[in-house]
Amino acid sequence: RVLGGGTAINAGFYSRAHPGWFHGHGEGAEVPDWDMRLVNSSYEWVEQELTFQPEVHGWQAAVRAALLEANVTPWNGFTVEHVTGTKIGATTFDASGRRHSAADLLAFARPGRLHVAVRAAVTRVIINPIDPAARRGRSRPAVAAVGVVYQDRLFQLHHALLRPGGEVILSAGTLGSPQLLLLSGVGPANDLTSLGIPVSVDAPDVGKHMFDNPRNGISIIPSVPIDHSLIQVVGIPSANGTASYLEAASYIVPVSPMLRPAGPFISPTSPLYVTMATIMEKVPGPLSEGSLWLSSPNPVETPSVRFNYFSRPEDLAQCVVGVRRVAQVLQSRTMDIFRSSVGSASQGRRGHARRDFRIVGATLPLDWSTNNTSVADFCRRTVATLWHYHGGCVVGRVVDKDFRVMGTQSLRVVDGSTFSVTPGTNPQATVMMMGS
Repeated sequence: RVLGGGTAINAGFYSRAHPGWFHGHGEGAEVPDWDMRLVNSSYEWVEQELTFQPEVHGWQAAVRAALLEANVTPWNGFTVEHVTGTKIGATTFDASGRRHSAADLLAFARPGRLHVAVRAAVTRVIINPIDPAARRGRSRPAVAAVGVVYQDRLFQLHHALLRPGGEVILSAGTLGSPQLLLLSGVGPANDLTSLGIPVSVDAPDVGKHMFDNPRNGISIIPSVPIDHSLIQVVGIPSANGTASYLEAASYIVPVSPMLRPAGPFISPTSPLYVTMATIMEKVPGPLSEGSLWLSSPNPVETPSVRFNYFSRPEDLAQCVVGVRRVAQVLQSRTMDIFRSSVGSASQGRRGHARRDFRIVGATLPLDWSTNNTSVADFCRRTVATLWHYHGGCVVGRVVDKDFRVMGTQSLRVVDGSTFSVTPGTNPQATVMMMGS
């Protein structure tokens, strides 16, 4: 029950992953028993405060039945454990529909020791040399963080400095934390010098080993009314991370007014809103690496990032298997109710009109069950993000096992940028657990 999972953004399921997702991140490092107890108790604390059992009906209930029909078994019911089979995970919405988030955990903080600056964007960490006489040994870092520079909503700059014994803790996310380290002079020396940024620590792995879980799926316009839902049901064909996860959602999307005729009571510029349902697969891991780099030394300019989806053949092979499982779910008898009539009765068999899915976007190749090449091409053409970015400040390369930035003092990174693999399904719970 150690490590993993999280609530999907805005609702979604909650899932812990198998052991080995935390310290060491697959590098063979063992976690002491007292650390494991601390990790598990932190998860339980987050779960008790922020997660609830959802009511599963409509589209999510149909997906649950279809997953079982497609042999993603056993049925595990409602659980936050990361186990093989089909399950319902927790939601961050309570019974009254109120969404809970990490902000709720501030109720357990010490208000007198907490000061929050709103509309304040940090632009860099202030890193100063350490007096050699105070280093007490050659192995100690030569520089230390002493504060941060931030700008307010009027773009005026301010300094926030540490008290003796304090630390700067970056939690700017997978894209923000490596960007801030680079802006602060912690990163590949040649890259920083070329941008005119003074080098504080030559750290070649900052911004490297970036990952994002590739997502592929099929979207349909159902033939019957369905509810709107974020991810609640999940299929986990293999809990050891060797098979894609299967998830589903339903939502309203606007259709371009150019696709609908104007009428006496309809403006030609009014969009048509339709309900769409999606079944998707997500490649765990993944193994394909990307990188992040600065386009300029201007802190308000977005860094450049490339994830290199499917650059490793193992990830592409997992996508092929995952897409085939999506097709098997769609072929289940449970999904027949969402098919629409196609053509006339005279064109169908035995006097009945043919029924098929009204697919939005790319369709599966006709030979999806036999042709690996065509399914792999579908994976490449339709790949999208699931917003599970991670890496850039990976443990063992940029930060140590206690999340201290190597080569510095008084500076840590505590967020998803330290992961080399995603913990379970969504990393939100793990990030909150780290912060607790």
